[in-house]
Amino acid sequence: MGIDELLEKARNWDKSAIAKLITMAEEGVEPQLNIHRRSHVIGITGPPGSGKSTLIYAMARRIPQDKRVAILTIDPSSPFTGGSFMGNRIRMQELTSRPNIYIRSMATRGMRGGLNYATVAAINILEYAGADYIFIETVGAGQSDTDVKYVADTVLVLVPPLSGDEIQALKSGLMEIGDIYIVSKSDNPASESTYRDLLAMVDMVREVKGEAWKPVVLKVSGLYGHGVDELLKIIDERFNELVKSGRLDDSLRSRRALEMRLYAYDMLEKMLNEAKDLELRVINGELTPREAVRALLGRGMPRLDHVAVAVKNIDEAARKFRDLGFRVSDPVIVEGQGVKVVMVQLGNAKIELLEPLSPESTVAKFIERRGEGIHHIAVEVDDIDKFISIAKNVGLSVVGGPSRGAEGIAAFIHPKDLHGVLLELVQHV
Repeated sequence: MGIDELLEKARNWDKSAIAKLITMAEEGVEPQLNIHRRSHVIGITGPPGSGKSTLIYAMARRIPQDKRVAILTIDPSSPFTGGSFMGNRIRMQELTSRPNIYIRSMATRGMRGGLNYATVAAINILEYAGADYIFIETVGAGQSDTDVKYVADTVLVLVPPLSGDEIQALKSGLMEIGDIYIVSKSDNPASESTYRDLLAMVDMVREVKGEAWKPVVLKVSGLYGHGVDELLKIIDERFNELVKSGRLDDSLRSRRALEMRLYAYDMLEKMLNEAKDLELRVINGELTPREAVRALLGRGMPRLDHVAVAVKNIDEAARKFRDLGFRVSDPVIVEGQGVKVVMVQLGNAKIELLEPLSPESTVAKFIERRGEGIHHIAVEVDDIDKFISIAKNVGLSVVGGPSRGAEGIAAFIHPKDLHGVLLELVQHV
């Protein structure tokens, strides 16, 4: 089944197609989605054992069946296998038979903030599929489990009774991110004391936030259903306030930024797992940890910065690259080199378009002699003076620098010394 067919089926709430798309995202293949905000993304966090999954179960059962409900339960990853124990989904097994409810358990993969990039991608897929509610149950609570605030429109913080010391521990992290604070297991007689403590702390938060929406405190029992209807009513009021104020897109923007960071962390983790040779050299004392990290990221050694192409009409050349979908910079005049410059982005490198400012410039003479085409190759170095010294020591001729260019401090190695290749050295400053 092709990606387009999967997307079409997902739009019709085909749970099998949704599952396949999320599996693809977990494998690093995320479809490009044009998302229009419609889902209420609700993060649910709190200490382990505070009743998060029980509350989600109670809410999902009360939501009308003409509403699409998605539940993502984030489970701890095994430090040995990377897999997750899907205990939360076991508790909600009955809900999976309902056609309007989709449930997926996902592992944290050891991410410090409690989410990984695949979880964010899953939220995108579920919103594209038309979910009305997306519940995200986090692993636990505290400063290390607060990434949910970047993806959720509304954050529910659960605090169970008899948790006086835990409330103190939660202050630094969760008291800053909650929109609705819930005394869970409110059937316990001790819940009244916890309720008063939360009210006192939330009153202080209300004064500091100064936003239209003021954090709410509720007593709820997911097990017996007490307060669940009131909670759902307040959740809907929160969503309506976000729509009315035009702030619903705020979480989409922060969601995209977080996904980029989480994907980068995942790629770095894979690079570290493959860098056993560097790790061994650190263990043996051959490299410092900092030197090893720089080597892992390609720092500390010359790396491709850009390929420069001489053109007669830079506006026409830039337009063609834009038409192909490349990101193209605005033109910059570099008087010292007698050229107009435009940069075309290529991931970690660039194409530099050069148009001569006068017939006497070196680029103009290059075009006259050879025609339009590749003028030089540029490599980035960390210390241009040191690299020039090395080049001279091995008998290479360094010309034209170091001087300031379009990208920083630059110098050139003469093409006669490198088999006809004009090599530019660049140090970004």
